[in-house]
Amino acid sequence: MNSVYVLNEIKSFLEENISKQIKLQKASDNDIFAYELVSPSVFTGWLPPNGMLPDNIGDVPCLIVGMDGGSDDGSINEFKIKISFAVYSPGEHKEQGEYTPNFNGYVDLLNLIDLTKSQLVKEKIINNTLCIGEEISWDMYQDQPYPYWYGYMTFGISGKAYPKVNIEKLLNS
Repeated sequence: MNSVYVLNEIKSFLEENISKQIKLQKASDNDIFAYELVSPSVFTGWLPPNGMLPDNIGDVPCLIVGMDGGSDDGSINEFKIKISFAVYSPGEHKEQGEYTPNFNGYVDLLNLIDLTKSQLVKEKIINNTLCIGEEISWDMYQDQPYPYWYGYMTFGISGKAYPKVNIEKLLNS
């Protein structure tokens, strides 16, 4: 089973089971009052450890599906998956156009992480090919670049390895 296939299957799962279930504030650095609530985007890639979102990733809020590594014992492929989360939450918007800055954006972040965790635990099997491991861990980055909030989740996922005959064909082509 190829690594990119695994990332794309998880991406599709998150688009179907997470993005459609939650709306979060879309980042608007130019006008803090001009915000809209949107479903988070889902990408494959990597969020740098210092918590800064690269320009080429896209809009916040988002989930970024990455891989920390993997192993193949000849019958099962095991992958270490890391989902990074990014949300935007500068503070409380009131109906009269008032805005109060606060540091409660971590609540939006944790709600997104909890929704993702609950769906992964509920489903356990993705597209009849990938089995989600029992242990799911999550955390927030220590340095949060307010008004953005970042966290991540890690878990194992496994699927059948390439049949040996296919490996031989690949090596000989």
